[in-house]
Amino acid sequence: MEKNSIYKDARLLSKYISLTIISILFLLLILITLIGLIVVGINVKPVNADSNEQVIVNVNPNTNTEMLSQELSDKKIIRNATIFKYYLKLNNISSFQAGEYKFSPSMSPRDIAKSLETGKVYLKTAVQYDVKEGSNIELIAGILEENTSISRESFLKKMRDQDFVKKYQKKYPDMLTDEVLNKNLRYPLEGYLAPSTYQFSKKNVTIDDVTNEMLNETYHTTYKIYKENGGFKYTTNYEEKKITFHEYLTLSSIVESEMKNVTDKSRYISVLLNRIENNPQITLNSDATVRYANKKETTEALSDKDYKNDSKYNTYAHKGLPIGPICNISDETARTTVNPPETDYFYYTTTKKGKVLFAENLKEQEKNRDK
Repeated sequence: MEKNSIYKDARLLSKYISLTIISILFLLLILITLIGLIVVGINVKPVNADSNEQVIVNVNPNTNTEMLSQELSDKKIIRNATIFKYYLKLNNISSFQAGEYKFSPSMSPRDIAKSLETGKVYLKTAVQYDVKEGSNIELIAGILEENTSISRESFLKKMRDQDFVKKYQKKYPDMLTDEVLNKNLRYPLEGYLAPSTYQFSKKNVTIDDVTNEMLNETYHTTYKIYKENGGFKYTTNYEEKKITFHEYLTLSSIVESEMKNVTDKSRYISVLLNRIENNPQITLNSDATVRYANKKETTEALSDKDYKNDSKYNTYAHKGLPIGPICNISDETARTTVNPPETDYFYYTTTKKGKVLFAENLKEQEKNRDK
């Protein structure tokens, strides 16, 4: 009897403990739900219901919910970027009519979302231009001259102005480090002006307007990809170091210029890194850097003199990475470069049919050249 009583007491105790744990978990769930509802309730209210302030927000064709939510939060129009982003997603609002919107801190997230959904723009687009991936600053200058009131020369002059660059360093201190102030750089912001479609509601856009928009685009795309992945480490001169954003952008710009296929881009990155890390005596030998050093178009032939140019951009004349990017890059290249594969490739060649072949040694390289 005593034994059965012990078993019965043990079962009752076990049942009691189980019910207690379930009750505690249930209460925690209710508490978390209540806290969540309170947080959401607070963040779906206007920032300042009594505000008369009007804030202009420029929405480009490629603006996504995350970018827009962050900008609205930065401009103090909404309380919380994450909650607003999910509010848009829950209401299936993911695409917006491009243009300039006028918002106020007195508007609720619901009012803002409705304005975006209906495309109730304050001012419609007056100026639009496209910047493609692989574009350098001189090409962008030509695009601006064709589509805006900004002259090519005035834009290039600003792009060489370090005081102008320092102004944006204050706005993007993590992205624009002092590496961009190297006096050997042709243009400090080369590679930092992101490819995208840009729109403005006023005809007389300024160099500040376009520079700010393009840097903002880079900050929310390429730089975000770099930060989210934590970059990567590489070894140079027997010292391991983390790749800086400037170096990452430089490496990516070579890849963007040389390769079109994502698989080829990935393998080409490994070629460049293997040369830098495992055989630093081999120069990177990128024709794209020679073209940039000599200001030549892709259709122009390169001469022996071009390859011997002592420019710090020329990877035939100097070992390792050039001193800076040679063009801007696509999101595809940004994501590919930040996750470099491990291979034993040191060489590559392109066949007459345009196929890229990679090799681990010179013997393989010679065979590939005969194909």
